[in-house]
Amino acid sequence: MRKCRGIVEAIAAISLFLLWEFSPLPPYVLPPPSAILREIVRQWNLLVDHSFFTLLEAFAGLLLGLFVGVGLAVAMDLSEVLRRMLYPFLVISQAVPLVAIAPLIVIWFGLGIGTKIGTVAFVSLFPIAMNTLEGMRTVDPDALDLFKVLKARKRQVYTYLVVPHTLPYVLSGLKVSATYSVVSAVIAEWLGAEKGLGVYMIRAMNTFRTDRLFASVVLVLIFSLGIFKLVDLVSKKLTPWFEERRLKV
Repeated sequence: MRKCRGIVEAIAAISLFLLWEFSPLPPYVLPPPSAILREIVRQWNLLVDHSFFTLLEAFAGLLLGLFVGVGLAVAMDLSEVLRRMLYPFLVISQAVPLVAIAPLIVIWFGLGIGTKIGTVAFVSLFPIAMNTLEGMRTVDPDALDLFKVLKARKRQVYTYLVVPHTLPYVLSGLKVSATYSVVSAVIAEWLGAEKGLGVYMIRAMNTFRTDRLFASVVLVLIFSLGIFKLVDLVSKKLTPWFEERRLKV
């Protein structure tokens, strides 16, 4: 059954690419895959140079969002007052579109690489913080009572109970953030940068090179999926007990 499904999916993908390749639309509207691939090969060195900066911003912003998000979740878990104060702001931060807040970040912090990293961290913050907080608040109450009976310290409760239980939630939020990291870095680069795929996209658009624009979009897609798969692999390595339980369900 799976083999047949795989064959059907492969046929559908090949058919789609053939339709795209021989589309009657002019190349400046929809360049064929062969033209996009040819442009990637032709512009490879330049694309690698721009991609390095975008990936650096994406990874650094993702790590910063991870540390800040987990830190906020721990603070909200330890203090009910802080949770009531910070929770609404985290929710509101997601209601504001990135294209609206990014110009403010540029005005406040300038056009340096730190602005791009901060933008990615801003986007990554909410899924990580909310998932981490959800994990901490769903710890088995009977297990917590057992630790209290054993007179465990707060540090021991977190080390041996809360962290192992919450880690899959943290990594789940990180996977969600990973899918947005490259895109948010590119959007930040649109507002002003010297290097990056966002800069390459703007230049391709200004010169009406649709093939180069599609080439950069393909790379953004590949990098986004690659970071997601990397986080997923790390998640499986760090939480084997959770993966085994999920497979049994």
